[in-house]
Amino acid sequence: MEDQPAPASSPAATPQRSFEDNVNEVARLLEASPTDPGMPSEAEPAGKLFLVLAPGDYVVTGACAGVQGAKLTIVRDDGVPEASDFDCDSPLDRFLRHDGGPITISAIPPTGRPSATGVKVEANTDRRASELEDLSDWSAKQLQPQVPGELRGASSGNTTTTATLLAEPGRYELQIVCAGTPWAELSVSTSAGAEVLAPVRVPCDGQPVKTPLLLPTQGADLTMSPSDGLEGSFAYRLVPAGQP
Repeated sequence: MEDQPAPASSPAATPQRSFEDNVNEVARLLEASPTDPGMPSEAEPAGKLFLVLAPGDYVVTGACAGVQGAKLTIVRDDGVPEASDFDCDSPLDRFLRHDGGPITISAIPPTGRPSATGVKVEANTDRRASELEDLSDWSAKQLQPQVPGELRGASSGNTTTTATLLAEPGRYELQIVCAGTPWAELSVSTSAGAEVLAPVRVPCDGQPVKTPLLLPTQGADLTMSPSDGLEGSFAYRLVPAGQP
């Protein structure tokens, strides 16, 4: 009788981490202590913070362990949630500009224990992030009210920059507001490189400049050069012809 081959051994299953192990992993990702506010606990495996913050710029960070991902939610005093899904292989950072007052921050896993999640909030130290938020706040107030079918954007810098609006071929009105420099040079081409608007100087006095554009092909590349190497801020949009 021939010897029967020994059955192949099954690979050992990866042991599931305990709740305590997942809490420690969340603490490591957040660079926090397992007992800090916003960390999971035996009573609540999901990290939550209920705070009253002074006006300012902050960074909210969420982390999770024991599951593939979780959801970070920020609720201000208007009650409208701002949610972001993230994976557990690294923490998620969210920039937050807060007007001051109560705020709720939570990171919720799709399952309960042994998974764990945690959150923390710190004052923002990234100057560029605050500058980008300043630009967003400023540009949102320009060129109002919004028009159906418009495409808009914003940029800033002290050198030549190019921004693309993914517009379909057709007739438009370009509206642009710039500030921070006496004037800027503006030109427009299609994404394929065909000139649509030859370089012109526009005043940067905070008032909108309007000019008609005919896009023969898709895409409008706006090239803006602030004068004298000064930091210029630009808010711009393409409005389909015929809109009021």
